[in-house]
Amino acid sequence: MIAAQAQVQANEVALNGVREEARVGQRTTLDVLNAQQELLNARVNLITAQRDRVIFSYGVVQAIGRLTVRYTAVPVAVYSAKVHYDQVKDLWYGVRSPDGR
Repeated sequence: MIAAQAQVQANEVALNGVREEARVGQRTTLDVLNAQQELLNARVNLITAQRDRVIFSYGVVQAIGRLTVRYTAVPVAVYSAKVHYDQVKDLWYGVRSPDGR
């Protein structure tokens, strides 16, 4: 991610230089557009790197067993397989739901 940030900064400097050169007649409009495209690509790469860091960090947390209701303190009811089994053990399949509807 540090490399992506450095790439964005370098492309910003390069774009400013190309714009100045275009202003004095040393570069064409196409050169300016190409520099803008390079900056846009660098920003997309930075955002992708930031997203990947978040996604992979959740993957690490899940891999070590800490992505559970108990550890994350998410305000939801904890699923219990035994409770669900007790609710449905005498029901016929497809006739009604566990709450009796």
